[in-house]
Order: sequence, then structure tokens, then C-alpha cells
Amino acid sequence: MSQEWITGLQKQESNAESEKPKFKPKEHFPVNFNSRIDDIAYEILSKCKYENLNTAHFNMGTFDLEVNGYMKENSHGKGYWAFINTVLGLTFRQYLQEDAIYKPGLFVVDTPLLGLDQGVEDNAPTSMRTALFQYFIDNQSEGQIIVVENTKDLPDLDYEAGDAKVIEFTQDKYKSKYKESRYGFLHDVYSD
Repeated sequence: MSQEWITGLQKQESNAESEKPKFKPKEHFPVNFNSRIDDIAYEILSKCKYENLNTAHFNMGTFDLEVNGYMKENSHGKGYWAFINTVLGLTFRQYLQEDAIYKPGLFVVDTPLLGLDQGVEDNAPTSMRTALFQYFIDNQSEGQIIVVENTKDLPDLDYEAGDAKVIEFTQDKYKSKYKESRYGFLHDVYSD
């Protein structure tokens, strides 16, 4: 008897699952979504002086950015991946600011230059690294941008003139080359 009940319950669960409408988010994107993302990505890559840029395309299948017809895994090393991922994040940020009902006011990126200075394959031109940070400075009006980057990799820009605040984590109570510094992430917490 219990086996019959279990079998009956399993059939009910199976029927309920098959009757549930499947949510397919890609069906809800606007018709011009892909072309808008492609245009925005190309514009940002241009402003960031991406070397030898010809095309930018957002692949809906992989939900990732392809540059010059190549997936990032097939065209460059991991240093460029961080750069392209950052550009994709900035692309969605701009798209949401221009086209979405709800506009997130915060963009956070961790080490967008990670690996770009290592190895022959990933040694991106200084102009690319500098242009990315200049883009951050020039596009603050749509909300707050927080960039976590090693100070050794920061391009030499006038951040203060661009109204950008640089906070250096020094692990030293008194030493910093920037106007504002902190020992570590937690304010006024020191390790002895």
C-alpha cells in the first residue's frame, strides 16, 4: 500500500513538473538587444584603445563578448580576459542606464588589469590600460564606480582632477603616495 502511495505521489510530481511553464529569459530580451550591446561594446573598446579593433559582438549562446570574431579564450591569454570582462560589464552598465527601467547606480570591478603586463602574449599596450582608467574617470556620472587595483598597475593619470578618489591600502599607518590612505580595508584597524 505504501509503495502504491509513493508511486502515486511521484506521478503527481512528474505531472506537475511537466505542466509548469518553462521560463526562458532570452525570449524576453528586446529585438534590438544584440545590436545595441554590440554597438555599446564597440564604442567602449574604441574609447579604451583596444588594439587592432575591427568588430565587437555579443554572443547570445555563450553570453559573452567576442572581439574581432574571436571568443576571448581563443584570441588572447587571461590578461585580456579580465580587460574584456570589464568592458562587457561596462557595456551592460551603459545599456541599463540608457534602456532599463531600473538603473543600478553602482559598478564594482576587481583588478581589471590583472595579467595584462605579464608575458609576451598578454603584454597590452600602456595606451589600453591608461584608456580603460580614463574611461572610468570620464563615465562617473551614471553612478559610482569602484575599482580595486594594485597601485603598481595604476596608470599615471590625474585622478584628483577627474574627481576620482584613490584610496591606497598601505599596511603602514603613515606612508602613502596618494592623498588618502588606510592601513587596510577596515578603517582604524591595525595589525601589530
